[in-house]
Amino acid sequence: MLANKEKKRKNKKEHLLLGEDLDLVENYGEIIRNARIKMGISQEELAKQISEKLTIIKKIEQGSFKPPIELARKLEKFLKIKIIEKVETFHPSTLKPYIQSPHPSTVPLGYLIKKIEEEKNSESSNSA
Repeated sequence: MLANKEKKRKNKKEHLLLGEDLDLVENYGEIIRNARIKMGISQEELAKQISEKLTIIKKIEQGSFKPPIELARKLEKFLKIKIIEKVETFHPSTLKPYIQSPHPSTVPLGYLIKKIEEEKNSESSNSA
């Protein structure tokens, strides 16, 4: 029975993180603290409500500990806030048109940025 619970927990955790490009908003600690205060509860009460250690809640609010997405979701749900955001992903294949080198890892980043900016400028001047 215990093995099944652990397996379910592991699968749930993988489901929450696998293939998702999520991160916390920059001021997550402040948002959490303000929402908690607005609800009129202490850090101790919040910790108890979401089954978390008080020290973790304190560190999260201070911004010195970045909670895992699973914990951030618990906080969002309980405090009725939004602290998780989708992060735009970057895939190296999108740079193919700009890379002339047979070894893409040797292409300087500055060169790529310059090429992308040139293309954007030429597109904007063509549309004008």
